[in-house]
Amino acid sequence: YRSINLSPDENKYSGFDICWQNNTARIDTAEKLCKSSFIVDLYGNTKKLMKKFLSEEKYCFSDLSASDFDLSEDGIPLLDDGTESKKKTATGNRGPITKSQRQWYQVQTHRRSEESSSGNPNNLYHPRYIIRRERLEREMKKWRYPLHFIDFETISPVIPYYEDMSPYEIFAFQFSHHTVSQNSDGTLEVKHASEFLHTERGSPNVAFLKSLLNAIGNVSADGGTVFQWSPHENTVLRAMLSSEDSNSLSPHEVSALSSILSTGSHPMVDLCKLAQKYYYVDGSEGSSSIKRLLKPTLNASDHLKTMYGSPTYNGRNFKDFQWYQIDNGSGCAKDPYDILSGENPELDSANVTKGGGAVAAFNELQNNLHLDEQDRKAIQNSLLRYCELDTLAMVMIVQAWQGFLNDETHR
Repeated sequence: YRSINLSPDENKYSGFDICWQNNTARIDTAEKLCKSSFIVDLYGNTKKLMKKFLSEEKYCFSDLSASDFDLSEDGIPLLDDGTESKKKTATGNRGPITKSQRQWYQVQTHRRSEESSSGNPNNLYHPRYIIRRERLEREMKKWRYPLHFIDFETISPVIPYYEDMSPYEIFAFQFSHHTVSQNSDGTLEVKHASEFLHTERGSPNVAFLKSLLNAIGNVSADGGTVFQWSPHENTVLRAMLSSEDSNSLSPHEVSALSSILSTGSHPMVDLCKLAQKYYYVDGSEGSSSIKRLLKPTLNASDHLKTMYGSPTYNGRNFKDFQWYQIDNGSGCAKDPYDILSGENPELDSANVTKGGGAVAAFNELQNNLHLDEQDRKAIQNSLLRYCELDTLAMVMIVQAWQGFLNDETHR
């Protein structure tokens, strides 16, 4: 077991810490242990790589060098003889970010952090980012306004909730939908355009699909680009359109929704895939999860700090809200999901700030027959706020990329 950020109390122990202290003589004090970043925390770690490092007595990020990842200090892939090839030197930092490069960037982040007074990789006042400018610009030029950002909340219960459902059959009970439109003067307008939450008994599938189509429209006919973060929305939508529920839709409705599937004429753009290929930021630990990227991106983006650093955001569930807030202890941005959890701490289990919490909250709405109206409303509001933040986070990442690409000093 591993406990994080334990207070110095002799009655509290972390088995992980004790094991590493006992087996790495150089980490012989609690202070050193606290400041160490271990190879087990390396992004995309494998058993083979970990065995290699352990056999070489390399336990911490501070023990690693670029050559351990077959890279130069600048992240250029090396040939077998340890030299940079001319071809890879020309393309090594312009092509997609490889797994090895992402691991080395993570190590460099921790090195910079350990050289700072805090020793905390999330406590970076001037975090760095790496962006594959040419590749990302090429992708973004394909997008057509309006931009539609969608996020689904789903569940696949082992015991079916509804009649005629099978065990583990997936269905979507909620979505959020942000748009970014381009005005005639070239300025961009962000709007939380629509949302859906199933609050009644019975299967939500037909109502969900009709509401989704009403939200994004017929993209193949009306134009625009639809975005998801990871293939989850594509997988769920395909499953729903393949189910018997699609018989309740008209052929036109099925065709319009099918057009944004990966096999359709206007497939959704997977922003997570773009982040994996073309974007790294200090504090993300190499991850491309939107929840791991959002806070570090806020720290790195002056564009986002300007846009969200005052109480000007208005959505369907937020009024005059400020998303960029400074943590007085670290001097860095607060995680927006932490801000969300701090908004209504009295809600306890109804305060949804994670995907698993959304599933638990929906289960409570559907199956707790003793839930009073006040608690039911609180859970519904928490679900709506959480899902709205998910699609706003997607918008924020894209806005940050636009700001980075316009930053002449980073060219």
